[in-house]
Parts: sequence; C-alpha cells; structure tokens
Amino acid sequence: MKTDSAAVNAIKSQSTPEITYIIDTQDLHHHYFNVTLTIEKPDPNGTILRLPAWLPGSYMIRDFAKNVVEFSATQADCELSYIRLDKSTWQISPATGPLTVTYRVYAFDLSVRTAWLDSEFGFFNPSALCLEVLNSEYRNVNQTHHQIQVLPPQHEHPARQWQLATGMPCIQADKNGFGTFRAESYAALIDYPFMLGALTRINFSAGNIPHSLVLVGRHFADEERLRDDLKAICEAQIEFWQGNVPFDNYQFLTMVVGEGFGGLEHRNSTALLCSRHTLEPGARSAAVSDEYLTFLSLCSHEYFHSWNIKQLRPKCFHPYDLQHEQYTEQLWFYEGITSYLDDYFVQQSGVMPAEQFIQRLGQNISRALRGKGPQRQSVLESSTLAWTTFYQQNENAQNAISSYYTKGATIALLIDLMLRQASNQLCSIRDVMITLYQGKRVRGTDHQDLIAAITEIGNPEIGKQVQQWLATTKPLPIDVWLEQFGIEVSPNTAEALTLQPGLSATIANQVALGAVLQEKGNEIVVSRVFEESAAALAGIAVHDRLVAIDFLAANRSNVQKAFNRYKPGERVVVHVIRDDQLFERELTWQAPQADCFALTIRDKAACGQWLRL
Repeated sequence: MKTDSAAVNAIKSQSTPEITYIIDTQDLHHHYFNVTLTIEKPDPNGTILRLPAWLPGSYMIRDFAKNVVEFSATQADCELSYIRLDKSTWQISPATGPLTVTYRVYAFDLSVRTAWLDSEFGFFNPSALCLEVLNSEYRNVNQTHHQIQVLPPQHEHPARQWQLATGMPCIQADKNGFGTFRAESYAALIDYPFMLGALTRINFSAGNIPHSLVLVGRHFADEERLRDDLKAICEAQIEFWQGNVPFDNYQFLTMVVGEGFGGLEHRNSTALLCSRHTLEPGARSAAVSDEYLTFLSLCSHEYFHSWNIKQLRPKCFHPYDLQHEQYTEQLWFYEGITSYLDDYFVQQSGVMPAEQFIQRLGQNISRALRGKGPQRQSVLESSTLAWTTFYQQNENAQNAISSYYTKGATIALLIDLMLRQASNQLCSIRDVMITLYQGKRVRGTDHQDLIAAITEIGNPEIGKQVQQWLATTKPLPIDVWLEQFGIEVSPNTAEALTLQPGLSATIANQVALGAVLQEKGNEIVVSRVFEESAAALAGIAVHDRLVAIDFLAANRSNVQKAFNRYKPGERVVVHVIRDDQLFERELTWQAPQADCFALTIRDKAACGQWLRL
C-alpha cells in the first residue's frame, strides 16, 4: 500500500495524545469485529465515549451503538465500572493512566452504511466501530489524531489471501495492505471506510491523480472496459470543476453481491454496493447494457459528491452533529443536482450514447412526477423530512411524498436549460456550481445562497421561477423546455406488472390495475397501490396475495393476459388472501394512465451544445 507521506508527516508533527483502535477480524463466522481502544490520557473525572447516531450523507438515525456487545474497560489490568448515559454514550469510572476499552461490534448489515463481516469479505465505516472520546484532553478534536490498526484474519485456506483497501493515510502496512493508519481528527477518522477480502484492483489516472476501482466479492467484470469508462467519467468531472480536485488519490470501494445497490460518499473514496451482473457491459460492438450504465452512473454520482457535499455543503453541516437530526431544505440541490449530472457525465465522457441518456432522462422524470406524492409535497419539504418520510418510506410513499433526488434532478434539468437559453448557451448549471464552490465552500450555503447564485448566472425571473418550483407542487413544464432543445416528449404508460416507467415508448394495455405486483415464489403479491386506481377502489391492499382474476388463477401469464382481455369500465371478481383470510372483491377496470414520459432526440442541432453532439 502506498504511504501518503505528506499526511503522515503532518500527523507525526502533532504532539497531542493518541487515541488508538485495534480492529480484530478473526470472528468471521459470528460476524463480529473485536475492537480494542486505548486512550493515553483518560479523563480523571471519568472518560465519556460515544458512537454517532448517523453518518454524513445518509440522513437517518441509525443508532450504531445498538450493535455493540461485551463492553469492558481496564486500567493497569484492573477492571473499571461504567454506566450508560444514553443509547449511544458510555461513562467509565475515573482512571489516571492509559485506559483500555474492549468491545465487539456485530457486523451483518450488507450495505454501505455500517459494517459487514463474513468468510467472504468485510467492510466497515469507522462510525460504526470506533468510539469517540469526549475527554477535555481531546476537546479540540481537530488537533487529536486517531490511529487504527487492522489485523488480518487467519484463514484455513491460504490461497484466499485477503487484502485491505482504504483511503486513510497509511503509517505502515504489509504487502496485503493490513497495518496501521492515522487520521487527523475523529471527523476525519469516520470519513474513511475500510474494505477487506480477496480484492481486485483496477488502477487508472485521471487529472494526473491516481484512482482505483477496488472490487470484493465474486464478479465477472470487464476490467479493461471499467478502467477506460471510469477514467473518462472522472476526467469529465475534473474538467467541470476547472481542475480543482480536493484529494490526491481516490478509490471506488465496491462490494459485489447477488442483488444490491447503493453508494455513500467520503472524502477521498466512495463505498459502493452493486449486483454482479451490472459489471458486465456486454460486447463492445453492442449497445451498452442499461444495468452497466446504472453502475457507472452510481460511480459518477458519488464521485461528484467529492465537491458537492464533501466540500460545498449546507451551512448547518458546519459542523455535523452526529447525535441528532440536522434539518436542511437544501438536499434537492446537493442530491438532486448530483442526480441530474451523474448520467450527464457518463454521456459527456462518451461512454453513454446521447440517445440512451435521453431515454434514461425520460425514465427518471417519470419516476419523479408520477403518483400523487409529488402533488402533495414540495421538494423543500421533502429535503427537510429526509430523516423520516424519505429514508423511512412505507408502502404509501408514491401517494404521499416527493423525492428530492428525482424531482430535484428534474428541477436541475430545467435550471440548466433555462440558463442555457437565457445566455445563448454561454452559461449553464456548471456556472452556478462554480460560483457557489468558490464563494461558499468555507462557511456553507443556505437556501437563499442557492437562489442568489441561480439569479446571478441567469436573471431574476429565473430565480423567481425556480423558487416557485421548489416551494410548491405546481406542475413542471418539462415538455415546453425539452422541446425547445430538440427533444420530443411523448406520453407513455408504465410496465403493466411493476408499474415502472420504460426507457422507450411502450404499447399500452387495454386496462390497468393501478397496483405494483411482485412474484414471490409461486405467488403474486401486491406491493404498492396507487390512490384512486382500480385496485384501490376495489379494496385491494398492499401485502394482499392475488389468488384469481375473473376466477382464473393469478399467475404472471394470466395476469398479463387479463390486462388485454378486458375494456375500461368492465367489472370482474378478484380473489385475494389478506393475512389468513380469503376475500372476494369486485374490480372495475380502468384505462392505463399515460403518466410517464418517453423522450427522443428530434433536432440534433437544437440539443447539440447541451449534449455535445
């Protein structure tokens, strides 16, 4: 592992006492990380330790301390008592010499947010494992360095040698990357995830900066294709930011699993979760698979966060309070604009054809605007309530909330197009980002800063219009603006069973149920019901098991045939099982809703500068 000499020298120059964590990975089969914390100067009045309740970038209280077991504290081989002050905090009795705390952390959350450990691989965010020391001795957390030593597991199969990957500055490591790492503060410590296992490293340079895509888990990746495509995407983003790069190396730490998806940004890396099949783009001569493009878009999204939330961020996140919710109206900007630009950079880099970008744009707009949720909740409110209604969505979400990701991305698209039109293509959303990055990176932004930057680059009318779109649920004039840029907007219907918007125009069925159906084994189960749909009006509910439609067994084939057998207004008997009871419902079929959008390029000259055609 390459040692970051500048970071190491800066850390060594500090004279403050050290806080050390030893992470033992031996207990693979029970999924425990064993942690030993050493505090050189404990508080003589009693040392207080705590874990965060959430971590930056994932706006939900997760209470990481709930996974801690077998907590104990010793000083000079004498056991010390402790009390729990609250769900996340421990107070240890007074001690005068070096204090040792040992505990175990259960790690069986296969996500990018907490920790995972089994015989295949391991992953952890230090926010899930490393207790923060709240002593007065360490009150100035920006001058207290923290050290982590990660021990390799002892495998019964030496051929499956594990390696370790992290962006944390390395002090010393063996040939497989296991060793000692240091961060300049607790805030820095929890911003470096660790991944361990049989790793595949795909190295490349972008902007003369070393980058790596690191994969763990069985995969069939086209490594050469991934290297070339990610390099192009990263270089497109570095160009966007005028060569201002906030890191000197970067890693895409990727867990490859059967089914999974997610990403979380960090200061010089991102933690990613993807399905095995997404890393197979298909033959180079064929169209790139949509699943592969979605993985590249995820990489693009998290990479862009290196600037847009890790550097430039809301004022209220200066500093983060990781014990309580921190509310902001601005997530539409930090996640929505990032969501608009993630696919855009994949297209701008030459990896995604413009036609596919436009198709995917239509699919994302459809997800943003369909259902009653976007008519009931503004994106400002959606941002503020991320902690509950977005991150803790229930089966009624499509009827109740809007998404600051997808609707924020749709508003970002409109901002970009309006700025381009008003300036005769001389300005775009890029100018807004650069203006804010240069002027607000240090102290952070509030809502008015965002509107002011849009107004400055555009004009007062644009600023006023954007404010209205953000604060209200009024319809967005998608078709008007896209058609001005040569994009044809056609009404479209969703896929019959899943109700997912398609990439291109679909042939509508005769009738629609208005419910999302999932196959679970041999059963068809209702997972979502849209308000005022045929299903809702018939009394069909989420979790109902569909038994029969018009006295014919409800399997996938029969259900799909039913959608073309009847006409709107016709009635049929539907049988469902709810809990352990059989119910008979009378259902009146409705016509499919053309509430999705299919986009196609009509005039290449009109969209040429936007899409660099």
